[in-house]
Amino acid sequence: MDNRKSIVVGIDFCNDFSQVSYYNSIENEPVSVDFSGVDNKYHIPTIISKTPGRDVWFAGDEARNCAALGEAVLVDNLIGKALERNPVIVDEMSMMPMELIKVFMDALLQSVKIASGVEIISMICITLEQYHISLLNVLSEVMNLLGYSKDKVMFASHTESFIFYAMNQKKELWQNDVVLLDYGKKGLMCNRMYISNYRGSRIVMTHEDNLCEEVPYELVNNTAAKEFTDSRLLEYTRKLYDKKNISTFYLTGAGFSEGFEAPEFIKYICNRHRAFAGQNLYVKGACYQAAESTGRNVMKEYLLACPERITTGIELKIQDRGKDKILRMVRPGANWYGADCSYDLIVDEAPELEIFLSPIDTMEKQLVRVSLTDFPARPAKATRITLKLSFTSDSRCHLMVIDKGFGEFFAGSGRIINEELLL
Repeated sequence: MDNRKSIVVGIDFCNDFSQVSYYNSIENEPVSVDFSGVDNKYHIPTIISKTPGRDVWFAGDEARNCAALGEAVLVDNLIGKALERNPVIVDEMSMMPMELIKVFMDALLQSVKIASGVEIISMICITLEQYHISLLNVLSEVMNLLGYSKDKVMFASHTESFIFYAMNQKKELWQNDVVLLDYGKKGLMCNRMYISNYRGSRIVMTHEDNLCEEVPYELVNNTAAKEFTDSRLLEYTRKLYDKKNISTFYLTGAGFSEGFEAPEFIKYICNRHRAFAGQNLYVKGACYQAAESTGRNVMKEYLLACPERITTGIELKIQDRGKDKILRMVRPGANWYGADCSYDLIVDEAPELEIFLSPIDTMEKQLVRVSLTDFPARPAKATRITLKLSFTSDSRCHLMVIDKGFGEFFAGSGRIINEELLL
């Protein structure tokens, strides 16, 4: 195994099946890893199992097979357990969800090292259908336990992964709008990607339509309803996209897997459009995103304004060597989960902080004043503060200002100012 090179990795972590890929710098594209070699060789059951009385663990199909033979205790619903964050009893042992997910993630990463022949992983992007802060926090803990620091791990929603996948294809495939049809077990989800030019910026945006009730997954396995399924798919795709300029349709999800038949629907999406079907779009998109963070720079000219991306910049008015300046604390287009930041500042005679919120879709800035009058009165430049920003979503930011005093001269009061910024 080569210890000199490094690779970047994409992981699609879902509750039923997961996938893993690595970026091949020679071919300039992601390579999906064959973990099991069963039905769909790239789909890895998101399960683990443990040999009773021994610290021996299995993952994926191996875990399922050992449990079926009665040789191991099966553990599934790993994402559900992570969201609950309660202890789980496995083989009479109490374990936290992050310990269980660590077993699964370690198995994925070991498989990608073997497949690539490279030991060092420089960046990992994990894409999720459920982009929930509880799950994100558990996964951050898991990756830390596996030896990957925060700067080596990033998280993405399925929507972000769709964008990165689409825009890493030939330009003629995304010159106009791009549509992703995800026909999963919840039903049909439709996502349209489009690029808008505004104030000199090229902004990548998405619009999602939930058709889970109109086109439920149950129709797929109903042989008597094939014509109805075909007509229903045709009806809704026409309704949504007949008046849109679409370059490409991508089809993914279990409903569009092998054996899918809907001739009129297929005829429509292939008429004057390019169309592709596959089950590894999200994991490859995550891999492209990981590669982007290490210098690939395909997306450097674009600002992402999809869900999970902050669309409002946050700026602070400061003085630097007597001159008024603007400190850009959070730039628009950043993923909210990785946008937390902290600044140490010296307060002059200003009784308040002046913070500007700058949405990407307007020229106007919103001024937010944060009063510092609750802090002890001190001479000018004798108060040090720590300003922290933390996010719980793409539109909600928590601001915290902590009084640190000034070294040995003025002890910090320990007082804290909290503000909620709605972006």
